[in-house]
Amino acid sequence: MTNLYQEHLERVRAAMDFQLIDRVPFVAGGPAVNAAITGVKLADYVSDMDINMRTNLEGYRLYGDPDACQTACFNPNALTLLWASKVKLPGKELSDNELWQVDEQEILTEDDYDAILDGDYKAWLNDVMVNRLGDPVGKLAACGFFEASARAKQLFIENGLPNIAEGTCPAPIEMFCGGRTLMNFMGDDLYEIPEKVERVFDIVQESNLADWEAQFKDPATRPLGVWIGGWRGTPDLLSPEMFQKYSWKYMRQNCELCIDYGVIPVFHLDSNWDNGIEYFKELPRHKFIIALDGMTDIFKAREVIGDHACIMGDVPASLQSFGTPEQVEAYCKKLIDQVGPYGYILCPGCDSPFNSKLECLKAMAGSVKKFGPNVG
Repeated sequence: MTNLYQEHLERVRAAMDFQLIDRVPFVAGGPAVNAAITGVKLADYVSDMDINMRTNLEGYRLYGDPDACQTACFNPNALTLLWASKVKLPGKELSDNELWQVDEQEILTEDDYDAILDGDYKAWLNDVMVNRLGDPVGKLAACGFFEASARAKQLFIENGLPNIAEGTCPAPIEMFCGGRTLMNFMGDDLYEIPEKVERVFDIVQESNLADWEAQFKDPATRPLGVWIGGWRGTPDLLSPEMFQKYSWKYMRQNCELCIDYGVIPVFHLDSNWDNGIEYFKELPRHKFIIALDGMTDIFKAREVIGDHACIMGDVPASLQSFGTPEQVEAYCKKLIDQVGPYGYILCPGCDSPFNSKLECLKAMAGSVKKFGPNVG
């Protein structure tokens, strides 16, 4: 590993430990924006994985000098595995430079809960993915995604850029909420068959944990870090009791597994988590990152979590797309001063949007070298 890679990674790890080597670290977000700012058509970006990884690297470099990223190689078909939903792709269902779209439909039915309880979960999952969702694993293999991901990891290491989100460890609620649709799952399943849902989730979780542990045990396949997603299983959509039963207990288990194997757990928390930050005090101190997307009050989150955990975020998409560099810098300074500088990583809220202005991205990345106790 290069000296630059180690320097960047040490800056991120120091933030997790509430230390400051020299400045607040900056972590870039994407991935689609990398195609936009480098002039690569999205159709090429999603179909050629060599173009994809090199576009990502070039895009991040245009920001300035990020300490880490959260995507090295990406293909939207992977979203089908996460949400049990089909994905429309640029150059296929969409025009060449139109952003991919998750096409949420009722792929799963209530009968699928019984099929899992009465049969083999892995066999059921394979059948759903191949026969109802168009075989996303086959599509990923066909475009060379799996081999390219390994090459991308090495490419980014050689260029000094850690990727702290090399995979995802979602709670079962994410796949079922996507496959059943938000309305059916939240409005019907959780109220009409709650015990059955929980039993199925336990089966799915046991299978997922076994798969992830097998991956984490092997240093050759162990990721540096993973996203533990909070997309649908949020305290904004669920009552406190439902949140603890159907989402939090699984997210907590995923985090604990990551910690056991030295994998950085990055809680990628979309939506409003104002009522959920308190739960993170249950997790080991300084062992994970809370990444907020702009919907949660990040300043209140710091008050609640204190020095228990590192916070990452949350430059809003609107500022990156429609703001001025001066406005971006002003907000970044506020983040560094009030959420940081210790235990804080500057980052876009969720991802930088496809229509981000390059000058705003540069202002965001450059702000960590202008503001803070040891710079300016």
